[in-house]
Amino acid sequence: MTEQNHMNGTNAEDNGQAAAQDGTTVSPSTDQSDPSDGAGDRGEESLKEELTRLEIKLEEMEAALAASREETLRALADMQNLRRRTAREVQQARDFAVEGFARDLLNVSDNMERALNAIPDSQEVGLKALAEGIRLVQTELKRVFGNHGVTRIETVGQTFDPNLHQAVQQVVAPGVVPGSVVSELQSGFLLNGRLLRASMVVVAKDGE
Repeated sequence: MTEQNHMNGTNAEDNGQAAAQDGTTVSPSTDQSDPSDGAGDRGEESLKEELTRLEIKLEEMEAALAASREETLRALADMQNLRRRTAREVQQARDFAVEGFARDLLNVSDNMERALNAIPDSQEVGLKALAEGIRLVQTELKRVFGNHGVTRIETVGQTFDPNLHQAVQQVVAPGVVPGSVVSELQSGFLLNGRLLRASMVVVAKDGE
């Protein structure tokens, strides 16, 4: 009886060792981890970093584009201003290119006016023909002045304007508003709205 129990114990021990060797009765470990979890976390972090980098780069590109657009608009505005200023200067050069020449011709016109005033009223054919010839030339000269923007300044009866008139004398003129032009000694002219020569005038003043 004792020998049989000993044999049964030995068999049980041998069976336990065999079971341990083939791993059929090994209990499952409570610390089981998936090695792929760490790699997934690292991949997700890398993707977030890449997205952040792309967003920053996009913002930088948008800022550069906005700055470029602003510079382009500013350049276009400067170009338009330059074009307008150049056109204005060209027009002014055209309008006033004959200023010196026109001023010299005014002296010719003055002399012709004096010549007409100096010719006495006469029925003599020679004097009448001379006066008529001077009047025709004077009329043509005025037409040329008008074609080039030279216009005569109105004086008599107008309020004295220091920008257009040059007062050479003040007189008491009954019935005339003080400060008004009484008479004109020399005609004044404008060239395309700009003063070419001031009118020499006599101005009314308050009576004493």
